[in-house]
Amino acid sequence: MFKKIIFFITVLCFLIPLKSAQAGTAVNRIVAHVNGEAITLFDLQKRVEMFLGLFEDIELDDLPPDQQKETKRHVLDQMINDILMRQEAERYQIQVSDRDIQEHIQRVQQDNNMDQEEFEKHLRMQGLTQDDYKRQIRDSMITQRVLGIMVRRKTVVTQDEIKEYFKANQENFQEEKKIHLQVIAVPDYDEAVRLLDRIQNGEYDFDSAAQKYSQGPAARDGGDLGLVRWDRLAPEWKEALKNLKPGEISEPFSVSGGGVLLMARDIQSERQIPLEEVKDDIRNKLFDDKLDQRFEEYIQGLRDRAVIEVRY
Repeated sequence: MFKKIIFFITVLCFLIPLKSAQAGTAVNRIVAHVNGEAITLFDLQKRVEMFLGLFEDIELDDLPPDQQKETKRHVLDQMINDILMRQEAERYQIQVSDRDIQEHIQRVQQDNNMDQEEFEKHLRMQGLTQDDYKRQIRDSMITQRVLGIMVRRKTVVTQDEIKEYFKANQENFQEEKKIHLQVIAVPDYDEAVRLLDRIQNGEYDFDSAAQKYSQGPAARDGGDLGLVRWDRLAPEWKEALKNLKPGEISEPFSVSGGGVLLMARDIQSERQIPLEEVKDDIRNKLFDDKLDQRFEEYIQGLRDRAVIEVRY
């Protein structure tokens, strides 16, 4: 959620201005006040367009009336949150330098393979001047810094929490049985029987037999399928492999009228992954979960203390 919100803010800054001089009086009626700061209908309509633009081929008019209403209210709630964040930044005197903004613009240009002329053309297509864009980047970066100071730095994951999560979810930290597998697939079962006999008599090794005769996958590489999870194998393959040791070749078996030989180059048994190998993944998951919760609590606290009047 936290990361999605930051992404949403960043996309917003690149695509659509919050305010525009093109707004007429008919669409500039007030739809909400947030601590005295107004949100107009024009602001809301543009933000709804931007939000739906994140989804392919969806227009507001295409949605049922109840979903249209829900979408507008969702976007309006986000706009209220944005204003509250800007007001918090002012309260804590959090600022962004011109250099910070210029470095961000350079990264955007590099990430999108744009030179300055292409970048300015893109802004014009969005109805933005460079000054408009810089103001919006400043707002976005300030919001991210407020979240970092007020939410992220207060989010901590302890070693005990990591251990408790690991203990409670050990079934999620098991490495399943895997087999490094080679395969020879030929047109009929009898040919597979004859080919196995020739391999066992030393006329071919498995690799060269696969390269010469196999019509199955990876024939040029000796039929090498790499490491394959046991649970993804077909039942007949499991049956042929179940008693093999590394380096052994299965008995021939039929698949869809053809003949198949398998060789298990290596077998990795199922094992419990130790905590040491997954502790960083667990920490990241617990941190993200806590961050989402702290963010929701922080925003709700701002809303509870704010004077918010919705007229829409």
